[in-house]
Amino acid sequence: MRSRIIAVVAAAAAATATLAQPAHAAPVVDGVYRFAALQDGKCLVWTKSHASNGSVGLGDCTENASTSANWQVHKRPDGTMEVSTPGSNPRTCLGVNSDHKVRVNDSCFDKYAQWTVSFGSAGPGSVVWADIEHTPADGSDSWGKVVDIPEVTGRVEVRRVPIEPHYWELQQVSQ
Repeated sequence: MRSRIIAVVAAAAAATATLAQPAHAAPVVDGVYRFAALQDGKCLVWTKSHASNGSVGLGDCTENASTSANWQVHKRPDGTMEVSTPGSNPRTCLGVNSDHKVRVNDSCFDKYAQWTVSFGSAGPGSVVWADIEHTPADGSDSWGKVVDIPEVTGRVEVRRVPIEPHYWELQQVSQ
């Protein structure tokens, strides 16, 4: 009886340890996505009136006349990903500036606009999270991930953070 209890406890501990492991991340496929803050569901948005050069913040998870929560993700030949504003003319991309603020501008090919967007989940019925990490193709250090930091003006910044927690829920709009 005692050995059976020990076996059951050991199996339960192993199962708990397995569940506590982070899910394996995979790169997203090319498509249009929304990134909703896990904290309150607000989405990463860009302002259409300043689409070629402007800030990125949090707002409604919609597409309307003034803002958009839609982001087009495209894998580049160098292995990095471009996160751009769909339909913008000139084409504009998500980037990070020297003070780690997230912005959009038309410098889509500099190292400050090179990303890896990955996703994962803790399992069936769990939220599908996304990480957006700065990954320059020239091999220089990443500045970190796009994160939701409530105490920061605008709440969106690039910071070096641990693998978990994740900050964004991935919502696919189209392919």
